[in-house]
Amino acid sequence: MSQSSGNMPLVWFTSLAVAGGGMIASSAWRAPSDLSSQAVGLAFGTIALCTGILVSLSHLGRTSRAPLAVRGVGRSALSHEIVLAGATVAAALALLATYWQGSFSAWPRLAVAATATLFLLSIGRVYHLGGQRTWRGAAVLMPLTAGLACGEVFLQAIGNASIREDSLAYWIVPIDALVFTVRWWTLARNTSALMPQRVDASRLHNLSAARLLIFDAVPLVLLDMHVAGPAIVAVALGLALDRWLFYALADQHTIEVEIARVEAMIERGSRIG
Repeated sequence: MSQSSGNMPLVWFTSLAVAGGGMIASSAWRAPSDLSSQAVGLAFGTIALCTGILVSLSHLGRTSRAPLAVRGVGRSALSHEIVLAGATVAAALALLATYWQGSFSAWPRLAVAATATLFLLSIGRVYHLGGQRTWRGAAVLMPLTAGLACGEVFLQAIGNASIREDSLAYWIVPIDALVFTVRWWTLARNTSALMPQRVDASRLHNLSAARLLIFDAVPLVLLDMHVAGPAIVAVALGLALDRWLFYALADQHTIEVEIARVEAMIERGSRIG
């Protein structure tokens, strides 16, 4: 899994983008009964997303060509992600401005929430690539569920309320846990066939269990104990681990990889014989 170190800019970008998009979506679709929490969530989400965009720009060889990415709209999932990222930032700032002016109409809030949700979905779509066998299936939904879970935990924490059955965090965090568990189960079932040389099965299980515990279980327990700060720290660390693990388990199906897989199968067969 060491080759993921070269993907650290992408780990940081997607961590910040997923957290920011989730906070914006969660803040926007709430009715303005707790306006201070909404405004803080929108502000922090916008800052996180903008920081992620800056990180992604620093990863480019020629940043001046970044605007050309929008020319692929309609054909490229990456172009959709870029456009939706910018639209989410602009929409969140516009909604904050309407709050400042004392307007709390539902339609602008729903439009911002929808834009942020589409952005989170677009992140998963970018990595749905031909030949990348470990980035399909449930992995496509993970930025959406993880982002919304992150946003709900953050808002619940700054609202200083414990987990209740009517809280969205009570429902969204378990959904994220389910999506991640499906991905974990799929990887565990296919590890020997997909990645015979690079992935140690015990390490895969340990890291996946740590992600599930830190990101999904610990924050809910801490929130129920009215411990807000550590809950936010836990969900942030869990999200970073989630994104690192995602890139660490990249598996491009090339001719070389297929030859290695067949050779591993032959070697196992010879040992059994």
